[in-house]
Amino acid sequence: MLFAQSPNTVAAPKIVVDGVGNVSAFPDAANITLALKFTKPTLKEAITENEAATRQVLAVVKKYVTDSIDIKISLISTDKLMRWSAQQKKEVFVGFESAQKIIFTLNNLKRLQDFTEEIMKTKIYEIERVSYFNTQGANFIKQAQEIAVADAIQTTARLAKAGGVTLGRILKISTNSSPAVADDTTEDSYQLQSYRKEIEVRTVGSSGQLLNYRVKVSLETLIE
Repeated sequence: MLFAQSPNTVAAPKIVVDGVGNVSAFPDAANITLALKFTKPTLKEAITENEAATRQVLAVVKKYVTDSIDIKISLISTDKLMRWSAQQKKEVFVGFESAQKIIFTLNNLKRLQDFTEEIMKTKIYEIERVSYFNTQGANFIKQAQEIAVADAIQTTARLAKAGGVTLGRILKISTNSSPAVADDTTEDSYQLQSYRKEIEVRTVGSSGQLLNYRVKVSLETLIE
């Protein structure tokens, strides 16, 4: 069945306003990705070296997590490493490469410096990524949403007063953010390589950068 809209139908007048809410907080935790990589003459040697290093690294990581189930370990990947030889003018075989990643969450950022100093004494290839976040991020998003709604309501009231109109009921409230995606608000560092240990021990520390949880809310209010 089809319904035809009368050409005389006029949309109800309304005010549409965007409100913004922002809450800032320092990080208190971090997701850390560790990379292991070894090159040996035989594939067996490369894998054996990788497995031994993984045990060493896990012994350190487990000191800094409350539940070992939160530690994610990738499968070992292998490859044949070739390198260009200018002297021979061709690719030459260097060895077999074995690589693996270990990912875990450090829930107490105050322990990051101690962890970095200890993990750099192992045979890791690099701290591939440190992604800082705040464990209360979902609550901060909710706070920012409430601030944004209040901002939109105040702006709507101010515009209505300036325009000399009377406000009716709120027709619609929509937002661009959800507490479920609070972890998307992070600050990242990358590629802290083990061969620069004397530099990286000082570099990896508690992030001093604020995380901003910014929310926009759209409010539609009827004009009577």
